[in-house]
Amino acid sequence: MSQKEQSSATERVILVVDTAQEDLTVALQRGEAMLAARTEHVGNKHAERVLGLVAEVLEEAGLEKRAIGVVGFGAGPGSFTGLRVACGVAQGLAWALEVPVVALSNLEALAEHTLAEKPLAPGKRIAAVNDARMNECYAAIYEVPAEHAAGERLVCVKAAALLKPEEAEAYLAENGVERLCGSGRAVYADAFKVPEGIEVDDASRACGADFCRLAASDVALGRTMAPEAAAPLYVRDRVALTMAERAAGERL
Repeated sequence: MSQKEQSSATERVILVVDTAQEDLTVALQRGEAMLAARTEHVGNKHAERVLGLVAEVLEEAGLEKRAIGVVGFGAGPGSFTGLRVACGVAQGLAWALEVPVVALSNLEALAEHTLAEKPLAPGKRIAAVNDARMNECYAAIYEVPAEHAAGERLVCVKAAALLKPEEAEAYLAENGVERLCGSGRAVYADAFKVPEGIEVDDASRACGADFCRLAASDVALGRTMAPEAAAPLYVRDRVALTMAERAAGERL
């Protein structure tokens, strides 16, 4: 992609939608300017609320749907139902508007968020670990590159995978992690042990700006796709609960 094409691509209006967890996030960005962003706690009501929130964010930004040039979505890992909602909405809008899609990692967005709040030196590693329910976590490890402050992407050194809370201590130590972020440790505090010296950021949650930053980077790098190629990132193979597990309140 030429410099002129890159500049044109990064000036597109990007809409991002994330429904991977119990929050619903919708945001709009053009270039480096955040036009509007909303996050609501909706539990499992994403499908009922997402299109309404998209309309509200567009109205706040003073834009019509036809202004959207790219649609990004939180591809996961996260809840099966939530991931399907975000992917389906992204595909539907992109097809209707004849624009491309970008699939965004929820764990990378989480790592970006904690870095935006408190930077780390190049070479340092972040473990992004979110609750995956059923006594498991979604986990990935990222390393800060030399030019991260100038826009270079985090380096994924451990791809998204399931992690048992009791395995966390060894996982963090063996991979030289400097900071832990996400909901995993707080949810499984009794079993989730953190080696001494690792900074813990339990409260960190990815926001619209984090997803927009990743989406803009993907667009500039030419990492867009046709709507029909978009798909959620399913880390867990299991897609259904038994009746007893449902009765006990378990959720995937």
